[in-house]
Amino acid sequence: MIGAGRVSSWTVMPFGNWQDYDGRMTRSPSKSTRAKAAAAAIAPAGPAGELDVAKAAAARAWSAPALAAAPVVWLRDHAAEMVPPDAADVADLRTFLLALEGERQPAAADPPGVTPVEEPGSALDAPLCALCRGRCCRFGLDGRAFLEPRDLRAWLARRPGAAWADAVDHWLGFIGAQHLRGSCLFHGRAGCTLPRERRSDVCNRFACDALEQARDVAAAEPRAVVVAGIAASHELRRAAVVSGDGVRPLLP
Repeated sequence: MIGAGRVSSWTVMPFGNWQDYDGRMTRSPSKSTRAKAAAAAIAPAGPAGELDVAKAAAARAWSAPALAAAPVVWLRDHAAEMVPPDAADVADLRTFLLALEGERQPAAADPPGVTPVEEPGSALDAPLCALCRGRCCRFGLDGRAFLEPRDLRAWLARRPGAAWADAVDHWLGFIGAQHLRGSCLFHGRAGCTLPRERRSDVCNRFACDALEQARDVAAAEPRAVVVAGIAASHELRRAAVVSGDGVRPLLP
């Protein structure tokens, strides 16, 4: 998640492969032969070729020759408009959380509060998720942040005398004045507004393909970097170098 993933029960989309994000991607408008030739000279393989050109240029400009061969991960561009949370969505989440009280806890479930909170898988997690702006978090609106009864029970277990409605109010209190339009109510400008220990297991453990690929790179070389290309409609929209020190733009 943005800053979140520092994020199962649904079908995982291949977030690391920009070509597979959206079957409704439109084709680029047709170009004249001369325009096509000029474009091919700059980016011979579409977004991937354009990104290679940007990597090579940055490697020269920054006197960092290794950057030209840095591994690439792909993210899907998406709008990041911040809006006030819809009152109906907040009410729906409240109703959902209140109803969780009536769900029976499986006999084999972990006792409340003993499930460890997993830390980010690598130093690349936080900057890569921030660059992505948490596209995976969009599932959290209809998924109601993937919260389960045990999440609220763990909170109540540490607060004798507290009622289930108190736990619900506690979670709703983390909804900010604005969130990303069409995304989870806890998806704020700087990432997830829920503390990591208040997030669902799904959100704490989920990793898209791009994040998994970056973790593999970091596992082999902790100080390694990856180049992230951000694409939509078969076009390279942005690109950046991602390292444990943060994000450095390659393209605006």
